[in-house]
Amino acid sequence: MTTSIPGVRQAYDASASAWAAGPDAAYGAMADVLIAAAPTVVAGARVLDLGTGTGAVARAARRAGAHEIVGVDLASAMIRAGSGWDAAVVADAAALPFAADSFDLVVAGCCLGHLPDPAAALAGARRLGPALAASAFQIGWTHPAKALVDGVAARFGFSAPAWYTRLKTQFEPEVDDPARLQVLARSAGYRRVEVSTHLVDAGLRTPQELTAWRLGMAHLAPFLATLAPFLATLEPARRDELRAQCHRELAQAPPLRVPLVVLAAACGP
Repeated sequence: MTTSIPGVRQAYDASASAWAAGPDAAYGAMADVLIAAAPTVVAGARVLDLGTGTGAVARAARRAGAHEIVGVDLASAMIRAGSGWDAAVVADAAALPFAADSFDLVVAGCCLGHLPDPAAALAGARRLGPALAASAFQIGWTHPAKALVDGVAARFGFSAPAWYTRLKTQFEPEVDDPARLQVLARSAGYRRVEVSTHLVDAGLRTPQELTAWRLGMAHLAPFLATLAPFLATLEPARRDELRAQCHRELAQAPPLRVPLVVLAAACGP
């Protein structure tokens, strides 16, 4: 995650362990699709993973044979909970501490929508290397687990933080539309730009897996961590009851399949 939106870094830091135990698996499936779409040969490449989080894209690049992988994220706890890099750096996408043309490929898995200025981030990526692979969620995409889990959490006192509402209404729409994403890439200096959409099977099917995915998100995981157990020894912990309610609500939910928008951009003809 790389962003300057107030509150986001703190939320992702507080969510690191829950993210690693839940959403990371889904993002791993999406990462394989992203790396497969890279506009350059990944095997033997030097790769910079922007918004690396717990390293799902970095590990996908490793599976594809990347020679050297550097991860960057603003949330240090996400890096500590992750793996997959040769090195990982705490930094913001707006101020990356690397020399020009340090990498063969820059990747950005589902993080451009966290940025107030994605055009500047893409220009920064262009400075660091000649090829880019980035992904975003298709505009308007949803899954029943989102509303069901958030609804259960609301009954326990949850309300969406301001940063999350702002991200969803202001920043993600800048990158989840394929045509707009293509324009942003061209304005950053990439000459060869392709945008495609892939329906990704995230591999999550059971109510338990879907619950861990949703409750591990940065807008929900910090809230879950604050729920204290009931005092009576015969009562279950509130966290456990929240999860149990989610499992019941998701008993008939479909598998998680994500329509992923993938940008592949390069400087060559």
